[in-house]
Amino acid sequence: MDRLQEKHYEELFNGLLGRGKALHASNKKRIRIGLIFLAVFTVGMIVIRRITESDRASFLIIWVIGMFAISIYLIGVEYIDTTLAKTLEEFTERDAEWDVLIPDSESVMDMMQTRIDDRRDVVKGRLSERREELHDRVQSMREATLEQVTPEKAAELAGNVQNAEGAENVSAPESEGEA
Repeated sequence: MDRLQEKHYEELFNGLLGRGKALHASNKKRIRIGLIFLAVFTVGMIVIRRITESDRASFLIIWVIGMFAISIYLIGVEYIDTTLAKTLEEFTERDAEWDVLIPDSESVMDMMQTRIDDRRDVVKGRLSERREELHDRVQSMREATLEQVTPEKAAELAGNVQNAEGAENVSAPESEGEA
């Protein structure tokens, strides 16, 4: 009997926890929708104000009341979610295991830093691969060029370089003497 009752309570707990997690997921959606509506409401009010050229004072009052209403809604959703988590912890004597509705700034910064580090590692890997590819390509082009240059061409090129250097040396003293 004790084992059967324990199994029944475990099933009840799992069902309650499942419903709590479902409510938590819907609360996360409600928060996201509320934040989006807050931004859209602000932009909408600015656009309406510009289009209608209505009285500033009355428009500002309507805007502030709307912002307070949306904020109260968001606070209410957060309160319901927190109360649900505390209630589950009290009655089940276990911690309700779910993620937060709105992450704090430190966790967001840690998450963003992790993403940045991962991206940097990927970019570094791609750069090193590309650098190796370019190095191999330059080496193969250098080898191909060296294979094409025969000793006769090498001597001819060396002669052309010496002639060019000699021409520069000859014209340099003339220009110095003229100055």
